[in-house]
Amino acid sequence: MKDKDLTSIKTLSQSTRPYPNTPRLASQPSRVGPKYFSSNILPDDDNMDDLPMTPIPDPLSPEPLQSPPDTPTPAPRQILAPPPPDDLVTMQEFRMTSSEESPVVGAAQNGLAESIHAPSNSADQTMTVLDCPTSLHIPTPEEEIILAHLALASKNRAVLSHDGPNHSIVLPQFTPTPIGGFPRVHMSHSAQIFDHLDNKVLLAWFQVDHPKFMIRVFDHTGKDIFERAAVIAERVRASINTVANFVHQGAPPVRVSPPQPQGGRNSKDFPVGYLVHNVSEETKELILGQRIWSAADITYEALPFNCSQTPELLFCLSGFTTSDTTIIRKTVADVWAKDENRGFINDIFSMSEICEEELVYKATRDLIRSIRVEHLDFKVTGGLSVPRFNIFAVSPSNDAKTWTDLRGFLHILDYPTDLDGCGAAVALSPCPICHSLAHPRGLCPFPSVPKWNGPTVGFRTAINAPRQPGRMRNGKPGRNI
Repeated sequence: MKDKDLTSIKTLSQSTRPYPNTPRLASQPSRVGPKYFSSNILPDDDNMDDLPMTPIPDPLSPEPLQSPPDTPTPAPRQILAPPPPDDLVTMQEFRMTSSEESPVVGAAQNGLAESIHAPSNSADQTMTVLDCPTSLHIPTPEEEIILAHLALASKNRAVLSHDGPNHSIVLPQFTPTPIGGFPRVHMSHSAQIFDHLDNKVLLAWFQVDHPKFMIRVFDHTGKDIFERAAVIAERVRASINTVANFVHQGAPPVRVSPPQPQGGRNSKDFPVGYLVHNVSEETKELILGQRIWSAADITYEALPFNCSQTPELLFCLSGFTTSDTTIIRKTVADVWAKDENRGFINDIFSMSEICEEELVYKATRDLIRSIRVEHLDFKVTGGLSVPRFNIFAVSPSNDAKTWTDLRGFLHILDYPTDLDGCGAAVALSPCPICHSLAHPRGLCPFPSVPKWNGPTVGFRTAINAPRQPGRMRNGKPGRNI
Protein backbone atom coordinates (compact mmCIF):
# COMPACT_ATOMS: atom_id res chain seq x y z
CA MET A 1 0.00 0.00 0.00
CA LYS A 2 1.35 3.31 -0.99
CA ASP A 3 1.69 6.03 1.56
CA LYS A 4 -0.70 8.81 0.98
CA ASP A 5 -0.11 12.41 1.98
CA LEU A 6 -2.57 13.66 4.52
CA THR A 7 -2.94 16.79 2.53
CA SER A 8 -4.72 15.03 -0.30
CA ILE A 9 -8.28 16.16 -0.76
CA LYS A 10 -9.78 12.71 -0.35
CA THR A 11 -7.77 11.83 2.74
CA LEU A 12 -8.58 15.16 4.35
CA SER A 13 -12.25 14.68 3.61
CA GLN A 14 -12.23 11.17 5.07
CA SER A 15 -10.28 12.22 8.14
CA THR A 16 -12.67 15.05 8.97
CA ARG A 17 -15.84 13.11 8.12
CA PRO A 18 -15.08 9.36 8.41
CA TYR A 19 -18.58 7.90 8.04
CA PRO A 20 -21.07 10.50 6.95
CA ASN A 21 -24.01 8.12 6.78
CA THR A 22 -23.34 6.21 9.98
CA PRO A 23 -25.95 6.98 12.64
CA ARG A 24 -24.70 8.12 16.01
CA LEU A 25 -26.42 8.53 19.32
CA ALA A 26 -26.89 12.03 20.59
CA SER A 27 -25.03 11.11 23.82
CA GLN A 28 -22.03 9.65 22.02
CA PRO A 29 -19.15 12.15 21.65
CA SER A 30 -18.01 13.06 18.22
CA ARG A 31 -14.88 11.35 16.94
CA VAL A 32 -13.36 13.18 14.07
CA GLY A 33 -9.90 14.00 12.85
CA PRO A 34 -6.67 11.97 12.46
CA LYS A 35 -6.37 11.45 16.21
CA TYR A 36 -8.93 8.67 16.07
CA PHE A 37 -8.35 7.34 12.59
CA SER A 38 -4.76 6.91 11.48
CA SER A 39 -3.74 7.29 7.90
CA ASN A 40 -3.10 3.56 7.23
CA ILE A 41 -6.69 2.62 8.10
CA LEU A 42 -8.13 3.99 4.93
CA PRO A 43 -7.35 2.12 1.71
CA ASP A 44 -5.58 3.64 -1.21
CA ASP A 45 -7.44 5.21 -4.00
CA ASP A 46 -6.33 2.41 -6.32
CA ASN A 47 -7.70 -0.36 -4.04
CA MET A 48 -11.08 1.23 -3.35
CA ASP A 49 -12.79 -0.95 -5.92
CA ASP A 50 -11.52 -4.20 -4.32
CA LEU A 51 -13.14 -3.58 -0.98
CA PRO A 52 -16.38 -5.39 -0.27
CA MET A 53 -19.46 -3.19 -0.02
CA THR A 54 -20.72 -2.90 3.53
CA PRO A 55 -24.47 -2.48 3.84
CA ILE A 56 -25.51 0.80 5.49
CA PRO A 57 -28.08 0.39 8.22
CA ASP A 58 -31.43 2.10 7.91
CA PRO A 59 -31.12 5.58 9.43
CA LEU A 60 -34.68 5.32 10.69
CA SER A 61 -33.78 2.45 13.06
CA PRO A 62 -30.26 3.12 14.34
CA GLU A 63 -28.48 0.61 16.52
CA PRO A 64 -25.65 1.37 18.90
CA LEU A 65 -22.21 0.67 17.50
CA GLN A 66 -19.86 -1.65 19.29
CA SER A 67 -16.26 -0.51 19.47
CA PRO A 68 -13.57 -3.12 18.66
CA PRO A 69 -11.99 -4.67 21.71
CA ASP A 70 -8.57 -3.23 20.95
CA THR A 71 -9.82 0.34 20.33
CA PRO A 72 -8.50 2.67 22.98
CA THR A 73 -11.05 4.76 24.86
CA PRO A 74 -10.58 8.36 23.82
CA ALA A 75 -10.54 11.11 26.35
CA PRO A 76 -13.51 13.49 26.19
CA ARG A 77 -12.83 16.69 24.30
CA GLN A 78 -14.99 19.73 23.94
CA ILE A 79 -15.03 21.30 20.51
CA LEU A 80 -15.73 25.03 20.52
CA ALA A 81 -18.20 26.01 17.84
CA PRO A 82 -18.12 29.50 16.34
CA PRO A 83 -20.60 31.91 17.96
CA PRO A 84 -23.94 32.11 16.16
CA PRO A 85 -24.94 35.33 14.38
CA ASP A 86 -26.92 37.97 16.21
CA ASP A 87 -30.19 37.16 14.53
CA LEU A 88 -29.84 33.48 15.53
CA VAL A 89 -29.22 34.48 19.14
CA THR A 90 -32.37 36.53 19.06
CA MET A 91 -34.38 33.64 17.68
CA GLN A 92 -32.95 31.34 20.36
CA GLU A 93 -33.94 33.79 23.07
CA PHE A 94 -37.39 34.01 21.53
CA ARG A 95 -37.74 30.21 21.69
CA MET A 96 -36.49 30.13 25.24
CA THR A 97 -39.04 32.66 26.46
CA SER A 98 -41.99 30.84 24.93
CA SER A 99 -42.77 28.34 27.65
CA GLU A 100 -45.97 27.13 26.01
CA GLU A 101 -44.15 25.75 22.92
CA SER A 102 -44.61 22.07 22.22
CA PRO A 103 -41.37 19.97 22.08
CA VAL A 104 -42.31 18.52 18.70
CA VAL A 105 -43.07 21.89 17.21
CA GLY A 106 -39.90 23.28 18.75
CA ALA A 107 -37.79 20.52 17.26
CA ALA A 108 -39.32 21.07 13.85
CA GLN A 109 -38.71 24.77 14.06
CA ASN A 110 -35.11 24.23 15.18
CA GLY A 111 -34.51 21.86 12.30
CA LEU A 112 -35.97 24.31 9.82
CA ALA A 113 -33.97 27.21 11.24
CA GLU A 114 -30.70 25.20 11.14
CA SER A 115 -31.33 23.76 7.71
CA ILE A 116 -29.15 24.95 4.88
CA HIS A 117 -32.33 25.45 2.84
CA ALA A 118 -33.90 27.84 5.35
CA PRO A 119 -34.06 31.39 4.01
CA SER A 120 -32.00 33.95 5.84
CA ASN A 121 -32.39 37.71 5.91
CA SER A 122 -29.71 39.69 7.60
CA ALA A 123 -31.95 42.79 7.65
CA ASP A 124 -34.65 41.18 9.83
CA GLN A 125 -35.64 43.28 12.83
CA THR A 126 -35.18 42.01 16.34
CA MET A 127 -38.29 40.29 17.64
CA THR A 128 -39.47 40.77 21.18
CA VAL A 129 -42.16 38.99 23.09
CA LEU A 130 -44.61 41.14 25.09
CA ASP A 131 -46.48 39.70 27.98
CA CYS A 132 -50.19 39.50 27.16
CA PRO A 133 -52.36 41.49 29.62
CA THR A 134 -54.60 39.32 31.70
CA SER A 135 -58.17 40.04 32.78
CA LEU A 136 -57.09 39.78 36.41
CA HIS A 137 -54.98 42.94 36.23
CA ILE A 138 -55.95 45.55 38.80
CA PRO A 139 -55.22 49.08 37.48
CA THR A 140 -53.01 51.29 39.55
CA PRO A 141 -54.16 54.85 40.45
CA GLU A 142 -52.11 56.25 37.57
CA GLU A 143 -53.72 53.79 35.15
CA GLU A 144 -57.20 54.65 36.43
CA ILE A 145 -56.56 58.33 35.67
CA ILE A 146 -55.46 57.45 32.13
CA LEU A 147 -58.56 55.32 31.56
CA ALA A 148 -60.83 58.06 32.92
CA HIS A 149 -59.40 60.60 30.48
CA LEU A 150 -59.67 58.16 27.57
CA ALA A 151 -63.35 57.58 28.36
CA LEU A 152 -64.01 61.31 27.87
CA ALA A 153 -61.68 61.77 24.89
CA SER A 154 -64.42 61.89 22.24
CA LYS A 155 -66.41 64.47 24.22
CA ASN A 156 -63.37 66.70 24.62
CA ARG A 157 -62.60 66.49 20.92
CA ALA A 158 -66.19 67.45 20.13
CA VAL A 159 -66.00 70.50 22.41
CA LEU A 160 -62.90 71.83 20.66
CA SER A 161 -64.32 71.23 17.19
CA HIS A 162 -67.23 73.68 17.69
CA ASP A 163 -67.48 77.39 18.39
CA GLY A 164 -68.48 78.52 21.84
CA PRO A 165 -72.01 79.85 22.50
CA ASN A 166 -70.73 83.42 22.81
CA HIS A 167 -68.56 83.30 19.71
CA SER A 168 -69.52 85.84 17.06
CA ILE A 169 -68.44 86.21 13.47
CA VAL A 170 -67.11 89.66 12.59
CA LEU A 171 -67.83 90.72 9.03
CA PRO A 172 -66.54 94.14 7.98
CA GLN A 173 -69.88 95.12 6.40
CA PHE A 174 -71.75 94.88 9.72
CA THR A 175 -71.54 96.43 13.17
CA PRO A 176 -69.75 93.95 15.48
CA THR A 177 -71.53 92.66 18.56
CA PRO A 178 -70.66 94.93 21.51
CA ILE A 179 -69.52 93.66 24.88
CA GLY A 180 -72.62 92.42 26.67
CA GLY A 181 -74.60 92.10 23.43
CA PHE A 182 -76.96 94.41 21.58
CA PRO A 183 -79.77 96.18 23.46
CA ARG A 184 -83.06 94.34 23.77
CA VAL A 185 -86.03 95.26 21.60
CA HIS A 186 -89.24 95.00 23.67
CA MET A 187 -92.50 94.21 21.95
CA SER A 188 -96.12 94.50 23.08
CA HIS A 189 -96.69 90.73 22.76
CA SER A 190 -94.88 87.61 21.57
CA ALA A 191 -96.38 87.52 18.08
CA GLN A 192 -96.04 91.21 17.24
CA ILE A 193 -93.79 90.39 14.27
CA PHE A 194 -96.91 88.88 12.61
CA ASP A 195 -99.22 91.80 13.43
CA HIS A 196 -101.53 93.09 10.67
CA LEU A 197 -100.37 90.39 8.22
CA ASP A 198 -102.86 89.13 5.65
CA ASN A 199 -104.26 85.75 6.71
CA LYS A 200 -103.57 84.10 3.36
CA VAL A 201 -99.97 85.29 3.45
CA LEU A 202 -99.57 84.03 7.02
CA LEU A 203 -100.92 80.60 6.03
CA ALA A 204 -98.50 80.47 3.09
CA TRP A 205 -95.62 81.33 5.43
CA PHE A 206 -96.67 78.53 7.77
CA GLN A 207 -96.31 76.06 4.89
CA VAL A 208 -92.75 77.11 4.00
CA ASP A 209 -90.27 74.48 5.11
CA HIS A 210 -87.63 75.16 7.74
CA PRO A 211 -84.99 76.56 8.08
CA LYS A 212 -86.72 79.95 8.07
CA PHE A 213 -86.84 83.03 10.29
CA MET A 214 -88.29 86.54 10.48
CA ILE A 215 -86.61 89.93 10.25
CA ARG A 216 -87.81 93.39 11.26
CA VAL A 217 -86.20 96.30 9.40
CA PHE A 218 -85.04 99.28 11.46
CA ASP A 219 -86.19 102.85 10.76
CA HIS A 220 -89.07 101.79 8.51
CA THR A 221 -92.74 102.13 9.33
CA GLY A 222 -95.29 99.67 8.08
CA LYS A 223 -96.34 102.08 5.37
CA ASP A 224 -92.73 102.50 4.23
CA ILE A 225 -92.39 98.76 3.95
CA PHE A 226 -95.60 98.44 1.95
CA GLU A 227 -94.65 101.19 -0.53
CA ARG A 228 -91.02 100.06 -0.93
CA ALA A 229 -91.44 96.33 -0.36
CA ALA A 230 -89.42 95.21 -3.40
CA VAL A 231 -86.47 97.55 -2.76
CA ILE A 232 -86.25 96.65 0.94
CA ALA A 233 -86.57 92.91 0.18
CA GLU A 234 -83.69 93.11 -2.30
CA ARG A 235 -81.43 94.87 0.20
CA VAL A 236 -82.27 92.34 2.89
CA ARG A 237 -81.61 89.47 0.47
CA ALA A 238 -78.20 90.90 -0.54
CA SER A 239 -77.27 91.38 3.12
CA ILE A 240 -78.20 87.83 4.13
CA ASN A 241 -76.50 86.42 1.01
CA THR A 242 -73.26 87.95 2.30
CA VAL A 243 -73.60 85.98 5.52
CA ALA A 244 -74.74 82.80 3.74
CA ASN A 245 -71.72 82.84 1.39
CA PHE A 246 -69.45 83.35 4.37
CA VAL A 247 -70.87 80.18 5.96
CA HIS A 248 -70.99 78.13 2.73
CA GLN A 249 -69.20 79.17 -0.42
CA GLY A 250 -71.60 79.08 -3.36
CA ALA A 251 -74.73 78.96 -1.19
CA PRO A 252 -78.03 79.07 -3.11
CA PRO A 253 -79.75 82.46 -3.36
CA VAL A 254 -81.70 83.46 -0.27
CA ARG A 255 -85.42 84.10 -0.63
CA VAL A 256 -87.09 87.05 1.13
CA SER A 257 -90.89 87.31 1.16
CA PRO A 258 -92.35 90.78 1.88
CA PRO A 259 -95.50 91.14 4.00
CA GLN A 260 -98.95 92.03 2.75
CA PRO A 261 -101.32 94.02 5.00
CA GLN A 262 -104.72 92.77 6.04
CA GLY A 263 -107.11 94.92 4.00
CA GLY A 264 -104.69 95.87 1.25
CA ARG A 265 -103.47 99.34 0.36
CA ASN A 266 -106.21 101.11 2.26
CA SER A 267 -105.38 99.37 5.51
CA LYS A 268 -104.84 101.53 8.59
CA ASP A 269 -102.11 99.31 10.08
CA PHE A 270 -99.26 97.67 8.18
CA PRO A 271 -97.03 94.71 9.07
CA VAL A 272 -93.28 95.19 9.46
CA GLY A 273 -91.93 91.60 9.31
CA TYR A 274 -90.27 89.81 6.37
CA LEU A 275 -89.94 86.05 5.97
CA VAL A 276 -86.45 84.74 5.11
CA HIS A 277 -86.13 81.16 3.80
CA ASN A 278 -84.11 78.92 1.49
CA VAL A 279 -81.14 79.19 3.85
CA SER A 280 -79.03 76.54 5.59
CA GLU A 281 -79.43 75.67 9.25
CA GLU A 282 -75.93 77.04 9.97
CA THR A 283 -76.75 80.37 8.33
CA LYS A 284 -80.00 80.65 10.27
CA GLU A 285 -78.32 79.90 13.61
CA LEU A 286 -75.56 82.42 12.93
CA ILE A 287 -77.97 85.20 12.00
CA LEU A 288 -80.29 84.51 14.95
CA GLY A 289 -77.32 84.29 17.29
CA GLN A 290 -76.10 87.82 16.54
CA ARG A 291 -79.71 89.06 16.17
CA ILE A 292 -78.87 92.63 15.07
CA TRP A 293 -77.29 93.16 11.63
CA SER A 294 -76.44 96.75 10.80
CA ALA A 295 -74.91 97.78 7.46
CA ALA A 296 -74.68 101.12 5.71
CA ASP A 297 -77.78 100.53 3.58
CA ILE A 298 -79.96 98.28 5.77
CA THR A 299 -80.32 97.39 9.46
CA TYR A 300 -82.62 94.67 10.77
CA GLU A 301 -83.32 92.39 13.71
CA ALA A 302 -83.57 88.62 13.16
CA LEU A 303 -86.25 86.72 15.09
CA PRO A 304 -87.12 83.01 15.26
CA PHE A 305 -90.28 81.84 13.55
CA ASN A 306 -92.10 81.15 16.83
CA CYS A 307 -93.50 82.70 20.01
CA SER A 308 -91.54 80.75 22.60
CA GLN A 309 -91.13 83.53 25.18
CA THR A 310 -93.44 86.15 26.61
CA PRO A 311 -92.23 89.78 26.74
CA GLU A 312 -90.69 90.99 29.98
CA LEU A 313 -91.86 94.59 29.57
CA LEU A 314 -95.22 94.93 31.35
CA PHE A 315 -95.91 98.69 31.40
CA CYS A 316 -94.41 102.12 32.11
CA LEU A 317 -95.17 104.12 35.29
CA SER A 318 -95.24 107.88 35.60
CA GLY A 319 -96.18 110.27 38.44
CA PHE A 320 -93.28 109.73 40.82
CA THR A 321 -91.15 112.61 42.09
CA THR A 322 -88.04 110.52 42.57
CA SER A 323 -85.63 108.91 40.12
CA ASP A 324 -84.48 106.23 42.59
CA THR A 325 -85.23 102.85 41.02
CA THR A 326 -84.84 101.08 44.39
CA ILE A 327 -87.81 102.96 45.83
CA ILE A 328 -89.90 102.24 42.75
CA ARG A 329 -89.08 98.53 42.81
CA LYS A 330 -90.06 98.21 46.48
CA THR A 331 -93.31 100.06 45.81
CA VAL A 332 -94.26 97.74 42.94
CA ALA A 333 -93.37 94.62 44.95
CA ASP A 334 -95.43 95.77 47.93
CA VAL A 335 -98.49 96.44 45.75
CA TRP A 336 -98.29 93.01 44.10
CA ALA A 337 -97.76 91.29 47.47
CA LYS A 338 -100.94 92.68 49.06
CA ASP A 339 -103.31 89.91 50.03
CA GLU A 340 -106.06 90.79 47.58
CA ASN A 341 -103.64 91.33 44.71
CA ARG A 342 -101.63 88.20 45.50
CA GLY A 343 -104.83 86.17 45.61
CA PHE A 344 -105.90 87.45 42.19
CA ILE A 345 -102.46 86.62 40.75
CA ASN A 346 -102.74 83.11 42.22
CA ASP A 347 -106.10 82.65 40.52
CA ILE A 348 -104.63 83.66 37.14
CA PHE A 349 -101.79 81.14 37.44
CA SER A 350 -104.11 78.38 38.65
CA MET A 351 -106.03 78.57 35.36
CA SER A 352 -102.85 78.03 33.33
CA GLU A 353 -100.68 74.95 32.88
CA ILE A 354 -99.61 75.42 36.53
CA CYS A 355 -102.19 73.32 38.33
CA GLU A 356 -100.78 72.25 41.69
CA GLU A 357 -101.41 74.61 44.58
CA GLU A 358 -97.82 74.69 45.78
CA LEU A 359 -96.57 75.46 42.30
CA VAL A 360 -99.11 78.28 41.98
CA TYR A 361 -97.83 79.94 45.16
CA LYS A 362 -94.25 79.48 43.99
CA ALA A 363 -95.08 81.06 40.61
CA THR A 364 -96.44 84.18 42.33
CA ARG A 365 -93.34 84.45 44.53
CA ASP A 366 -91.03 84.05 41.52
CA LEU A 367 -92.94 86.75 39.64
CA ILE A 368 -92.53 89.26 42.47
CA ARG A 369 -88.85 88.45 42.92
CA SER A 370 -88.17 88.97 39.20
CA ILE A 371 -89.29 92.62 39.18
CA ARG A 372 -86.81 94.91 37.43
CA VAL A 373 -87.09 98.68 37.02
CA GLU A 374 -85.54 100.87 34.31
CA HIS A 375 -85.45 104.65 34.63
CA LEU A 376 -86.25 106.80 31.56
CA ASP A 377 -85.16 110.44 31.64
CA PHE A 378 -88.16 111.99 29.93
CA LYS A 379 -88.16 115.71 29.35
CA VAL A 380 -91.09 117.95 28.55
CA THR A 381 -91.17 121.35 26.88
CA GLY A 382 -88.58 123.63 28.40
CA GLY A 383 -86.21 120.80 29.31
CA LEU A 384 -88.04 119.88 32.51
CA SER A 385 -87.28 116.31 33.58
CA VAL A 386 -90.27 114.06 34.22
CA PRO A 387 -89.02 110.59 35.24
CA ARG A 388 -90.69 107.47 33.94
CA PHE A 389 -90.02 103.87 34.87
CA ASN A 390 -90.33 100.73 32.76
CA ILE A 391 -91.47 97.74 34.82
CA PHE A 392 -90.12 94.32 33.77
CA ALA A 393 -90.86 90.86 35.15
CA VAL A 394 -90.42 87.25 34.05
CA SER A 395 -93.68 85.36 33.74
CA PRO A 396 -93.57 81.78 35.10
CA SER A 397 -96.13 80.82 32.43
CA ASN A 398 -95.74 80.99 28.66
CA ASP A 399 -99.48 80.61 28.10
CA ALA A 400 -100.72 83.51 25.97
CA LYS A 401 -104.00 84.07 27.83
CA THR A 402 -102.37 83.77 31.24
CA TRP A 403 -99.76 86.39 30.40
CA THR A 404 -102.35 88.74 28.84
CA ASP A 405 -104.66 88.50 31.89
CA LEU A 406 -101.74 89.00 34.25
CA ARG A 407 -100.41 92.13 32.57
CA GLY A 408 -103.92 93.53 32.18
CA PHE A 409 -104.53 93.20 35.91
CA LEU A 410 -101.18 94.69 36.98
CA HIS A 411 -101.56 97.53 34.47
CA ILE A 412 -104.69 98.98 36.13
CA LEU A 413 -103.26 99.07 39.68
CA ASP A 414 -102.09 102.22 41.41
CA TYR A 415 -98.60 102.34 42.90
CA PRO A 416 -98.57 104.88 45.76
CA THR A 417 -95.60 105.86 47.97
CA ASP A 418 -95.51 107.76 51.24
CA LEU A 419 -93.16 110.56 50.12
CA ASP A 420 -92.59 110.29 46.38
CA GLY A 421 -96.03 110.46 44.79
CA CYS A 422 -98.21 107.82 43.19
CA GLY A 423 -97.38 106.06 39.99
CA ALA A 424 -99.77 104.95 37.25
CA ALA A 425 -99.30 103.22 33.90
CA VAL A 426 -98.93 105.44 30.83
CA ALA A 427 -99.22 104.68 27.13
CA LEU A 428 -96.20 103.42 25.23
CA SER A 429 -95.20 104.30 21.68
CA PRO A 430 -92.73 102.38 19.51
CA CYS A 431 -89.30 103.81 18.76
CA PRO A 432 -89.10 104.78 15.06
CA ILE A 433 -85.53 103.46 14.88
CA CYS A 434 -85.76 99.96 16.44
CA HIS A 435 -89.56 99.59 17.00
CA SER A 436 -89.05 98.94 20.73
CA LEU A 437 -91.78 100.10 23.14
CA ALA A 438 -89.32 100.73 25.94
CA HIS A 439 -88.19 104.22 24.84
CA PRO A 440 -88.86 107.07 22.41
CA ARG A 441 -86.61 107.85 19.44
CA GLY A 442 -84.47 110.30 21.36
CA LEU A 443 -83.57 107.66 23.97
CA CYS A 444 -82.87 104.79 21.55
CA PRO A 445 -79.69 103.00 22.74
CA PHE A 446 -78.65 101.60 19.35
CA PRO A 447 -76.96 104.76 17.96
CA SER A 448 -74.61 104.61 20.97
CA VAL A 449 -73.35 101.13 20.04
CA PRO A 450 -69.66 101.27 19.00
CA LYS A 451 -69.17 101.22 15.20
CA TRP A 452 -72.90 101.55 14.61
CA ASN A 453 -73.78 101.57 10.89
CA GLY A 454 -77.53 102.00 11.23
CA PRO A 455 -79.87 104.96 11.59
CA THR A 456 -79.25 107.53 14.32
CA VAL A 457 -81.44 110.00 16.18
CA GLY A 458 -81.04 112.83 13.68
CA PHE A 459 -80.59 110.83 10.46
CA ARG A 460 -82.72 108.16 8.87
CA THR A 461 -81.73 105.35 6.53
CA ALA A 462 -80.89 106.55 3.02
CA ILE A 463 -83.95 104.89 1.50
CA ASN A 464 -86.21 106.85 3.88
CA ALA A 465 -84.39 110.19 3.66
CA PRO A 466 -86.48 112.98 2.15
CA ARG A 467 -85.87 113.35 -1.53
CA GLN A 468 -83.92 116.47 -2.45
CA PRO A 469 -84.60 118.65 -5.51
CA GLY A 470 -82.34 118.10 -8.47
CA ARG A 471 -79.78 120.48 -9.85
CA MET A 472 -80.84 123.74 -11.36
CA ARG A 473 -81.28 123.65 -15.10
CA ASN A 474 -81.45 127.04 -16.81
CA GLY A 475 -82.50 128.64 -13.53
CA LYS A 476 -85.30 126.13 -12.94
CA PRO A 477 -85.24 123.32 -10.37
CA GLY A 478 -84.75 119.86 -11.81
CA ARG A 479 -86.77 116.73 -11.11
CA ASN A 480 -86.68 115.10 -7.72
CA ILE A 481 -84.25 112.27 -7.31
